[in-house]
Amino acid sequence: MKRRNFLQTAAAFSIPALVPITGVRANSSRFTSLIEPESDRILVIIHLFGGNDGLNTVIPIDRYDDLLNVRRSVAIEEKRVLKLTDTLGLHPEMKDMKNLFSDGRLGIVQSVGYPNQNRSHFRSTDIYTSGSAADEFLTSGWMGRYLETQYAGYPAGYPSSAEPHPPAVSIGDVAHPTCEGTKINFSQTVLDPNNTRTLAMMNGMSPDDKYGEELAFIRTTIRQTNSYNDVIKDAADRGRNAVTYRYRDESLWPKNSSNPLAEQLKKVARMISGGLRSKVYTVYMDGFDLHASQVVENNTHMGTHAQLLSDVSRAIGDFQNDLKAQGLDERVLGLTFSEFGRRIRPNASFGTDHGSAAPMFLFGSCIQSQVSGDNVDLNGDISQGDGVSMQFDFRDVYGSILVDWFNVRTSQVKNLLHDGFKYLPLTNKCNEDDVVNTDDTSTEDGWTIGQPFQSGDGKEISISVDSPGSNRLRYSLFDGRGRLVLANEIGVEGKADHKLFTRPSRLPSGTYVLRLATDSGAALTREVQFN
Repeated sequence: MKRRNFLQTAAAFSIPALVPITGVRANSSRFTSLIEPESDRILVIIHLFGGNDGLNTVIPIDRYDDLLNVRRSVAIEEKRVLKLTDTLGLHPEMKDMKNLFSDGRLGIVQSVGYPNQNRSHFRSTDIYTSGSAADEFLTSGWMGRYLETQYAGYPAGYPSSAEPHPPAVSIGDVAHPTCEGTKINFSQTVLDPNNTRTLAMMNGMSPDDKYGEELAFIRTTIRQTNSYNDVIKDAADRGRNAVTYRYRDESLWPKNSSNPLAEQLKKVARMISGGLRSKVYTVYMDGFDLHASQVVENNTHMGTHAQLLSDVSRAIGDFQNDLKAQGLDERVLGLTFSEFGRRIRPNASFGTDHGSAAPMFLFGSCIQSQVSGDNVDLNGDISQGDGVSMQFDFRDVYGSILVDWFNVRTSQVKNLLHDGFKYLPLTNKCNEDDVVNTDDTSTEDGWTIGQPFQSGDGKEISISVDSPGSNRLRYSLFDGRGRLVLANEIGVEGKADHKLFTRPSRLPSGTYVLRLATDSGAALTREVQFN
């Protein structure tokens, strides 16, 4: 019997669902450590299962006539759309997320998907959680592979005095597949952090055979689980919530109905507040597979989708306000994903069928308050089976979070996700001390990078670079308030002066910080002065 099958069978008889035994002993990772171990940044992943309808969530106001032409029976009335910009708005039940956007704490990445989109819930969920291509089958999760670079040999030797906290936490009784390593899941499952359970040990002698080895491993896992549960409970007991997490909207749900997503995020905030140093938290919400009754006939702002989006918006709003009230908001980045969007044209049941690309939300005080990508093109001959075309590969969103939030090198992201990784500027330099270098700098990977200088008519910013061969140099420009105002990359080869960018007319005079990153991951900063 394979060890994985043995553990699954033994767990069914011996260990409650609280224990995330989904794998076996982990060997040393083939990846090297990618970030400094003392980083306290946290990623919260919200999985919206079922396939969220992006076109009724993030609504292209500038293409509203085209929208009516292709989905009149489910389209939200234009007057009810919550306007974010002159061209884009949100569903009317997403008031809290609209406020976050206005406050600079919500970002939107439009039309996220992958080539050759699979429309099966389960296969596409596998793809999104593993970070694979459509024709690639991986048994590990994208975050699990990253965590392997941070916790060498896990689970052997953990918890320890140096690493007493679980690498990741999944709210619920199932360890989320995003955190599945090549051998074991890195998530500790938590139903109630204030009331964790102590699991009974399996006493007795272990036979000196294969079964004895497996039995010893289960005993080790029980001890680890109990230790992690103690740490989680201690953190929850020390922690607090600084705001009241609201019930569901009474205009949509029965009075005093609990919001399931809010209750999960409330637990996450409490554990973070109490000092739990897990890097990743996952929460889960289903119900988005709305083939029927997505909207109410002639009242398209109402219906099941409106109820779900209200829950999401209120929960994220309360969570963000809780973190901000406790001064924790600059440590936490949030991400939502769904396994696919819906088709552009509705069906005859006031619902929508499985589609393709859909928007992702990022939330927190350190994301860019911006919209990445263009509004969905609704012109032309759109058939009943057409979904939204992809603008961004979901793996590029994941990879950019690893680069910006966890300081992972671009070359390592390509190892973890895909060789074609393209960086997207999704977070700003919040919660990071930039030390501006004033001299030419030689990096660990063999680059020499000079100081930026004005060229051409004085509006162009160039820089002298000596690179080992043909490479890419990524840059991000931040204003005095830490807001990203410009980002791109250029090709470089050998020693030469290279134009970075032409100063946009919208940028006022002042001092700006230029962050530079080489293709192999070295990073440094420069100062740019606009007169």
